[in-house]
Amino acid sequence: MRLAFLVAALPLTGAVPRDLPVKRAETPDPGWDGPPYNPTDDGPPYNPKDDGPPYNPKDDGPPYNPKDDGPPYNPKDDGPWPISSGTEAEATHAESLAAPNQTAASTPPATNSLKITILADSNRDGKVDIAGATDLVGKETWTEESGALFLANIVDTDRRCSSQITGSCADRLGDIFFLGFPLPERPVLDPKITENEPIDQFDWKDWFHGLSESDKAAYNEWKKKIKEYDEAYQKARAGSVDERISTCHDSSDDNLRNSTYLAPLRTTPNPGLSDSATGSISVADKTAASNVRLFHKTGGQWVFISSNYTFKAEDLRAGLELGIDGRDVRRPGGWDGRATIEFKVQDGHKAARDSVVLRVAPVLTQHHGQRLKQLLTATGARRDNQQRFIQELGQISSKAGLKAPLHVINTSRCEANEIWAQDFFEPGYMSIPGPNGPVSIHIMIRAAQDYRRAGRKIFQDLRSNTVGAVQHLAKGGTTDSTGNLETVPPYKHNNKSYPAGRAVLGWGDLRPFMMDFLDAQETQAPITLNTSWLAVQHTDEFMQFLPVESERGWVMMVDDPRAGLDLLQKAQQDGHGNELAISRPKSPTDPDEWRVANTIDELLNITNFAGFQESCAGYIEENINVIKRETGISDAEIIRIPSLYQVYYRNKRVWRYAKDDGKQRRQTHDLVHAQKSRGLGEQQGQQPAEDSEEDDLIGGYDALEAGTPPQELNDQPAKATAKSLKGRQEQRHDQAVALYPGTINSVVLNEKQILAPNPWGPMIEGQDVFAAAVRAAYQKANYTVIYMDDWFTHHEKVGEVHCGSNAIRELSAVKWW
Repeated sequence: MRLAFLVAALPLTGAVPRDLPVKRAETPDPGWDGPPYNPTDDGPPYNPKDDGPPYNPKDDGPPYNPKDDGPPYNPKDDGPWPISSGTEAEATHAESLAAPNQTAASTPPATNSLKITILADSNRDGKVDIAGATDLVGKETWTEESGALFLANIVDTDRRCSSQITGSCADRLGDIFFLGFPLPERPVLDPKITENEPIDQFDWKDWFHGLSESDKAAYNEWKKKIKEYDEAYQKARAGSVDERISTCHDSSDDNLRNSTYLAPLRTTPNPGLSDSATGSISVADKTAASNVRLFHKTGGQWVFISSNYTFKAEDLRAGLELGIDGRDVRRPGGWDGRATIEFKVQDGHKAARDSVVLRVAPVLTQHHGQRLKQLLTATGARRDNQQRFIQELGQISSKAGLKAPLHVINTSRCEANEIWAQDFFEPGYMSIPGPNGPVSIHIMIRAAQDYRRAGRKIFQDLRSNTVGAVQHLAKGGTTDSTGNLETVPPYKHNNKSYPAGRAVLGWGDLRPFMMDFLDAQETQAPITLNTSWLAVQHTDEFMQFLPVESERGWVMMVDDPRAGLDLLQKAQQDGHGNELAISRPKSPTDPDEWRVANTIDELLNITNFAGFQESCAGYIEENINVIKRETGISDAEIIRIPSLYQVYYRNKRVWRYAKDDGKQRRQTHDLVHAQKSRGLGEQQGQQPAEDSEEDDLIGGYDALEAGTPPQELNDQPAKATAKSLKGRQEQRHDQAVALYPGTINSVVLNEKQILAPNPWGPMIEGQDVFAAAVRAAYQKANYTVIYMDDWFTHHEKVGEVHCGSNAIRELSAVKWW
């Protein structure tokens, strides 16, 4: 009540004060502000009694009853709703905002005649249909079966970025990698101090002594800061090589260098727009917007669509030709590749909005059903035997008629003799539908081993106008070496289709970090196998998939230690136990002690030799059953290859080496006979050879060491006694490596040829029984085998031909969607 009294007591604006003469001048007097304030005009002082009786809740009436509200709300009572969804825009709302000063009577009636449409290749037929409705249905959702796709345009056209990667092992990055990167600020010295600074050192001393004391102090302080700056600058750059080496590529800025990889977007023509109409294109989500680029083709040129880019009426009338690409790929725990593109148009009082959803294509691993395009290998430390391996591989590549010659990656300045080209990267690809077939990009996938500097070489060495590279950095161990990553060719099973095939990885004690990256692609549903029984723990040590002409289109090759054991036992039973177990001849690059001196009897007499083969066979069978369950493959589609395994122990081997002369061989045979007569044959066969001069020639890390984080590697014992190895051999769970060169660790050259390491089995009646048995196994799939020697280059370092090479395969016919 007091508030009411006060409001009533205040004079209304423009009212004439009582008892004052009315001043009727046509022009008001600006100096007059009414009479002076008089407190008596406020009325009597406030009395609380004037507020009336205190509040009583009973005076509010009866409590609320929902039944008093009448019947429940029925949307049908509202009548028709005039605003349509999708391509019809918010016209009524726009009109209410367009002319706020209009009265209700003057507001024109709401109309919804403005319709706009943005389209992409949502039905994945390689083109955008703006005349019909094939790309209209479901365009605002994305599923595995439908929805438009685009590429991550991470190639390096004209090697703009790759050419600025230098250093001993791709460890120096040019300025282009640090654009916008917060480097230390260079100190500035007053130019007046140095304006007469001479270049000559002797003149400089006179010049410096001529400076004032304050200038000398300033100069010395500047020199000190410059030194600190240089150190900080180099530290900032050197410390971020692995993090930044992948950040420079075609889409790392806003310039379009290669329109081949733009996915198309179109807006339908809208000839009824007025000259004042404007439009805009944007990406709805902030994360997606940072990973997507949009372009407008105008005047024959592609122009980047920035956040403030506005389309003119003439372009909107004709329909927009747009393109989209990505700055990155699908990432675990990050961007999933989805992008909603919004199209908006304003034309006077009318506004319209439409959208379309796309997703960046997944990064996929290639399979052997894709024809071989190019072989790759690595130099290592350029030792003579590795150079010979490279030369022979190049000759085989040429004879195979591949499109591109052998590519040799220079790893001579990388960590200890990095020759494992299969293990520090995996060739993959991305592809989307195009008007003339798939549009594809090769993608080199770095192993998830950030300590493995050779992985940087894919960004320096392999990128081009058609090849990009990605990395998922982690401190992965040997199961993250990409020799552990294989791919089952395409198949259908249990009402599921895998048109790109499925990735296969082995697990040891830890889940490979690469699994997260593969899972994020959501396409190849990785199959996991138990490889803990292997020292190196790679799937390519015992399993391979071959394309064949059959309903399925492929078969599986697997190692068979039982068959390998049978070969030796049969030779022994046939009286050949005294023959050398290895038939390898001398190579020009071999060490002096090159000939393997072990006999068949010695191998078979190793304690638990047969039991260890049986144990390995059991693990292989376990993994075969996994592939059977996941793919539906039958026993008839599984081909077994004779093989044998030994226990792995660092720097220790079962094989003994001798010099190349007939006398040495006779001595070896006589020694075996003498041991048998004294009952000592079993003991001699069990003892592995100590380090010999061939270790110096081999050098560098073996396949396991190269894929082990340095800290873990340093914690392992470097040496072990023969006795400890013997003890390990007798344990069932000792980890295995190939005893003879593992022929399954081979390269699929084409649909008819395999390049495998020569097993150099024992010569029985003029024939290498292992080589013959392997040929016979591959012949079942109509393949012939080309053998090459890798004994001292790779086999003695627990790897083979496949481990020491890599392959880029054709993409032209690949269609995964």
